[in-house]
Amino acid sequence: MGKQIFYILCFVSLIGFTACSNFSKTESGLRYKFLKRSQNQALPNPGQYLQCYYSIQNSDDSLIFNLFGQTPDRILLSSSTHKGGDIMEALSSMAEGDSAQFLISADSFFLKTRGEIVLPSFVQPGSDLKFTIKMDRFLNKRQVDSLVNVEKLARWNVEIKNINAYVRKNGLVVDIDTVSGIRCQVHQKGADTAKRITEGSVVKFHFIGKLMDGTEFYNSYTAGQAQTVKVLKTQFEPIGMYEILMRMKQGEKATFILPYDLAFGARGVEGMIPPYATLVYEVNILNVQ
Repeated sequence: MGKQIFYILCFVSLIGFTACSNFSKTESGLRYKFLKRSQNQALPNPGQYLQCYYSIQNSDDSLIFNLFGQTPDRILLSSSTHKGGDIMEALSSMAEGDSAQFLISADSFFLKTRGEIVLPSFVQPGSDLKFTIKMDRFLNKRQVDSLVNVEKLARWNVEIKNINAYVRKNGLVVDIDTVSGIRCQVHQKGADTAKRITEGSVVKFHFIGKLMDGTEFYNSYTAGQAQTVKVLKTQFEPIGMYEILMRMKQGEKATFILPYDLAFGARGVEGMIPPYATLVYEVNILNVQ
């Protein structure tokens, strides 16, 4: 499961935590309750990909993550990471078409299975997580790769239409249209003698970062401080910002539209940027050293 899913905070209440007495327990200590059993009783093997929908709630009924009604996750099944009940044991107990709920210790899930150093702020030490899982089907790697490519192409086609609509609506004149998909309008060109940004340059700049609907997620002007960064490709996130800066020089101002795969991808940023978000950056280069 992608690490990002555990840092998307929602506060939508699902079915409240059912008393633990309603859950059965395996020999290892995994607490479970099947909501639906399919006629197919073949269980998955380690190494298979499990396509499933799931939600995760914490102990106060807050929804941490929900995939129901969205693109399913595809999880590579591995052996259980520890005794006492873990997510891999839960998944390995489900056949295609099964639906079930599992109570799993938050401490063991984050600290043992995921190898985190500390628990996320929205999880109480010693509490349980409730996973509600609907198992769709088992897949091999070739099938997963094929499905991912189809979904990526569909998402890319939608994104291109949305970007074109944004350009028309906002009257942007596209001066740069890169192979990677970045669109750019240069509002103010730097002088011919202005210093260009290169690998290793130390750059001071202002920027406004926005979603396509105009929502600002960062504004260095209102924050009261320009950004100063050393431009190194290996240290930039999002990587598209590196490509933006490498196209600019001192004194320039430009608006860039950044496709989601050059932004924060499928994970987004907690509380700021949704998954698969196309971003708009207004950049003003103040100084290049």
